[in-house]
Amino acid sequence: MESEAFKTLVEKGRDESLSPLVDEVLKMASLAQPRPLFISADLVLKAAEHLDLSAAPATLVEGLGHGRRFAEDRESRLEVVFDPTGKLGTTGALDDFLRYFRNRFEKMSALFRQRIDTRSAGTIADALAGGSNGRGRFVCMVVEKREKGNRIFLTVDDYDDEATVLVGDSNPSVWQTARRISRDQVLFLETRKSSGKLLIAENIVLPEIPDHKPGHASEEVYAVLVSDVHVGSKVFMEDAFRRVLGWLKGEVGDPDQRHTSDHVKYVLIGGDLVDGIGVYPRQEVDLKVADIHEQYRLAAKFVGEIPEHMEVVLIPGNHDAVRQALPQPAISRDFAGPVYDSRRVVSLGDPSEVRLEGVDFLLFHGTSLMDILSSAPGFDYQRPVEVMEYQLRARHLAPEYGKSTPIGPEMEDWLVVEHVPDVFQSGHIHVPGSGVYRGTTIVNSGAWQGQTDYQKRMGLVPQPGLLPVVNLQSLQVRMMDFRSE
Repeated sequence: MESEAFKTLVEKGRDESLSPLVDEVLKMASLAQPRPLFISADLVLKAAEHLDLSAAPATLVEGLGHGRRFAEDRESRLEVVFDPTGKLGTTGALDDFLRYFRNRFEKMSALFRQRIDTRSAGTIADALAGGSNGRGRFVCMVVEKREKGNRIFLTVDDYDDEATVLVGDSNPSVWQTARRISRDQVLFLETRKSSGKLLIAENIVLPEIPDHKPGHASEEVYAVLVSDVHVGSKVFMEDAFRRVLGWLKGEVGDPDQRHTSDHVKYVLIGGDLVDGIGVYPRQEVDLKVADIHEQYRLAAKFVGEIPEHMEVVLIPGNHDAVRQALPQPAISRDFAGPVYDSRRVVSLGDPSEVRLEGVDFLLFHGTSLMDILSSAPGFDYQRPVEVMEYQLRARHLAPEYGKSTPIGPEMEDWLVVEHVPDVFQSGHIHVPGSGVYRGTTIVNSGAWQGQTDYQKRMGLVPQPGLLPVVNLQSLQVRMMDFRSE
């Protein structure tokens, strides 16, 4: 079985349906002419389609109603671990910037000290003091990066000394790592001394999350991950989103889908609940509702339909009515009051950390994803999981300061990924996806907005209408398709 086929099998199958799906795959493989040597992802998809296991709500049927649902009788186990709201307040003075970058460097240095392979770090001064071909090991921040042909020059600083580090292509893995490095990243370097203040890179180590065993719920409980709803947009997919609400209420769905909805206890909304006003040039052309207060009033009607026994967590995005600079505080009652009045909502800032049933979630809207995509080679916005994986490897949600993502120089750099999450949720780029990296489940929660004129001009092709549902007991992610009836 090919690896992609195995992933598809796990995604399409469930505990009660995996066995018949396996049987159907083997049956189709044995009947195929010529008989395949390997089971492919296409074959698994055909078998799932044949068994109607694709979980596509195109086949949703009206529910007949049933008794109390599993999640109704289960106590909520939601704990807010971190929320930047109330901790923010920079003046933008020079001292704020100095303190901010020093804090980033200190936090990252502490992460390197926790690792066995980077614990015994020296300084740039030690590396420069060595004789010809002397070895150095130190933590540093990238001040500048220049590329000249197949050579990359990094100007690095550890707040006591500065040096230039040359990365050549003689070591392909080190060179490939250097290509994706941006200014302001904190690294651990192993170098060899050359002439003057020039050092030759022999190894580049990213802060990196450690491989870990994630937490799990004791029972089958689900979290639904939503983001980028964009209420107020001309191309807000209202019908599709109403189908999601109908499914959450247990009103529609086949028995398997209704079983899942009965076990949903948490709905996490990862930003851009509304489309906002003046977020990008000529946005008014894309708006159906041009009043921000009216947008939140309309959004409140949708949020209010989420069953009361489910916990709703809301963080802001760049389209919401909050400050644009990261970190963002929770959306104020001045704007989102109708949403908060519609039901109980746990409103947090961006980014935030919550613990659900013993599973640690890092919630981040993802505004900085486009910065990483535009500056690091090899990334594609149609593959968001790879970019989010790099954020975990860099241990920072917005590594480069001063690009299109505004960042406030706060007392602390709250964008450092200090705690290793069990689930990392993001959105923003309107393309859903999921994967696992070193024990962390990565989910981009997609969007509920069709392609806007602005996105057409930018060449961005969204994939809206897919809903990630996370089983907190197994941490398996199921993508449910609500694009058509």
